[in-house]
Amino acid sequence: MTANPGASASSKDVARERLKIVLVQDRAEANRGLVEKLREELLGVVAKYAEIEAERAEVRIARVEGGTALLARVPVRSLKRVS
Repeated sequence: MTANPGASASSKDVARERLKIVLVQDRAEANRGLVEKLREELLGVVAKYAEIEAERAEVRIARVEGGTALLARVPVRSLKRVS
């Protein structure tokens, strides 16, 4: 039985990507306090300029092509007037 070199490289690449995802998730879990602090501060800044639904807001760290991203979804009821 001979190994397919192309399949081996592909399997290696898939395994490497999965490991990167696991490492990012582990870091995010280890830094849950950091994510919560970021959430609080981000919501505070956004709330200065908009009426928001803080209870429905989501903030997380995710792996994206080329690195890691901070993703935030903050429902906005209305924007405030800035003077």
